[in-house]
Amino acid sequence: MLRLRSTVIFTIILAVASIAARAADGPQMSAPHDATLPPVVSNDNQRTSGTLTNGVLTLNLRAARGWMRPEGEDGPALRVQAFGEDGAPLMSPAPLIRVPEGTEIAATVRNDLDMPLHVSGLCDRAKPRCGVLDVPPGESRSIRFPSGPAGTYHYAATTIGVAVPLRAWEDTQLSGAFIVDPAGASREPDRVFVITEWTAITDEQYGQLVAALDPGDLFLTWKPQFAFFINGRSWPHTERLSYPLGAHVRWRVINLTTQIHPMHLHGFYFDVDSLGDGVHDRSFDADHRRKVVTQLLKPGTTMAMTWTPERVGNWLFHCHVMSHVAPERRLTPSTDGEVNAHAHHVDQGSGMAGMILGVTVTGPTPAAEPTSSPRRLSLVMGAAQRGSATPSYGTTLIEDRDATETHRPPSQGTPIVLRRGEPVEITVVNRLPEATSVHWHGLELESFYDGVHGWSGAGARVTPMIGPGESFTVRLTPPRAGTFIYHTHLHDHHQLPMGLYGPIIVVEPGSDYDPATDHVIVIGRRGATSNLFAPLDVEAPVVMNGERSPRLVWKAGATHRVRLVNITSDDILNVGLQAPDGPVTWTPIAKDGASVPTADARPAPAQQIVGVGETYDFEFAAPPGRGHLWLDVRLPGGKWEAQGEIFIR
Repeated sequence: MLRLRSTVIFTIILAVASIAARAADGPQMSAPHDATLPPVVSNDNQRTSGTLTNGVLTLNLRAARGWMRPEGEDGPALRVQAFGEDGAPLMSPAPLIRVPEGTEIAATVRNDLDMPLHVSGLCDRAKPRCGVLDVPPGESRSIRFPSGPAGTYHYAATTIGVAVPLRAWEDTQLSGAFIVDPAGASREPDRVFVITEWTAITDEQYGQLVAALDPGDLFLTWKPQFAFFINGRSWPHTERLSYPLGAHVRWRVINLTTQIHPMHLHGFYFDVDSLGDGVHDRSFDADHRRKVVTQLLKPGTTMAMTWTPERVGNWLFHCHVMSHVAPERRLTPSTDGEVNAHAHHVDQGSGMAGMILGVTVTGPTPAAEPTSSPRRLSLVMGAAQRGSATPSYGTTLIEDRDATETHRPPSQGTPIVLRRGEPVEITVVNRLPEATSVHWHGLELESFYDGVHGWSGAGARVTPMIGPGESFTVRLTPPRAGTFIYHTHLHDHHQLPMGLYGPIIVVEPGSDYDPATDHVIVIGRRGATSNLFAPLDVEAPVVMNGERSPRLVWKAGATHRVRLVNITSDDILNVGLQAPDGPVTWTPIAKDGASVPTADARPAPAQQIVGVGETYDFEFAAPPGRGHLWLDVRLPGGKWEAQGEIFIR
């Protein structure tokens, strides 16, 4: 297993295997720059392509090479293949196809490339599968089909002979949105966001890959650059969105990369209205619609979501896989000083990059209501030593009224227990040798306290970085009970696995958190590394509550609440609870702190995929008498990462 979470390496290996006989250039950055190639402009997906007349959309597309600049006009140029309409610029993502349900689409695709083009997604969505339109170099092909049912879809093309979700070559920008609106109704305003990626490889490296017996070894040596874009742009150059307080916001998000992306919205819940695979789209009624703050999107999938901005200020929507939004994703190299300082200024963005959207909610800022006697806590962040020579960080939670707590050493994953509706002030005290910031993941709070330094807040009042020896006080009143997370928001592979994270458990008024029957399982990695290609098991093993093989005792004959939290840097994990004869049964009760839909709250096998930044709550009825269970944590492919042993007593 490699430290690199992204499957870009393995995708490119597949691509090389499929095109070994083809002598073509790989993607390049700006040098050498071929001035004969046209620019590829970013597409904000607000203009529909083609001409709609008498129920027929006539669409003329062309595919060609061009130079794309995802970091602004002065940023690096990437040589890519892209679609454009006849007589219009090439675009990334591809031109938006948007029609009312029942429209007939008459499309012509011209291939101006020097290799065959294989186009998918131009098909009737009422059919079980989409065919492929093959267009030879220098030729055109036409196709005519009905739109099919309303939904969020996509179309794409490849020139390397692999399935669209496996592309990681210069054809990755041959991807666009295909939206079918309900017939006979005025269209509800929305925005469409298409996620694409790019991987750097030179012509010389391409030749070496074709000849290599083990291409994976070459990638370990090269450590290739890869980047992710939203509507053809990378943060901080992505579009800045603005909504008035109380607006009804509807987004469609389409993942046309090789990667799984847990998409996280700061500060607000959103409803998942539909999920699709590009060919079919499933809408959810009230009994099945989930309210979440983080949603997994697999390669080639789509999501329609709605949310309401309830508090003014600046917020983020981004992938929660750290390597997808780390400063290393910038195409413009950062200086060591910028990276080490974790700069996060809105105009610099060197603390984050890639697939991130900035959202500003406008409106009157409510006057702060005086809070009488809020509960006061201190979260002290300091260096810890857990029985080894490996340095680590941790936290100590102190009730202001209990001075003896200051003598406790910091530990990884210290839980914070709050009560719904009870005001609280949490002073974050930094006793680390470096600056930090803390994000209160999933909590509904004022933007200034959200924890993205240099961004959260409004106007000139933005969240500061917390320097060594400094502190920052967060004020909030949790409006709902559930399972949440606090974690560093520097988006690197250093502070998070060092231990700067923990669970937040919000209980109902008058209730107490009882660890005898209420179990929070925080899954992270232990051990900092900045080397994305280092062996995982050596540098940063998966741990549950700070241990790789914890031993737990659960009360026999009782109903237990199991709270799963994934706050690794990059992992999508499969968590299962099993007895000696196989998986047991549990009942889902919450996702991201919100109750699951009625239709989902029923017993099911105790297996759950948990993405980075997701929390899941389950109820489990322990049998009477003695028993034995195992809590397994595996990668989706089945590789074992950690296991907890549970004794029923």
